[in-house]
Amino acid sequence: MTLGKAAVGVVLGGGTYNIGFNGDDETQFDADSLPDLLECWIDFCAENDFQTDSVDYVERVK
Repeated sequence: MTLGKAAVGVVLGGGTYNIGFNGDDETQFDADSLPDLLECWIDFCAENDFQTDSVDYVERVK
């Protein structure tokens, strides 16, 4: 699914977020907002040749 869909009700402002993707991978970003998190995710996917719609979940760490 897309990050925007997975983030509904989870990304409510700044914090540290885990993004699970591709079934068994996970990465973590510090972001100030959903647009900031989306930018981090898109850049990460471009650098690593991942699809941006491969998100399994988003969880707030802190």
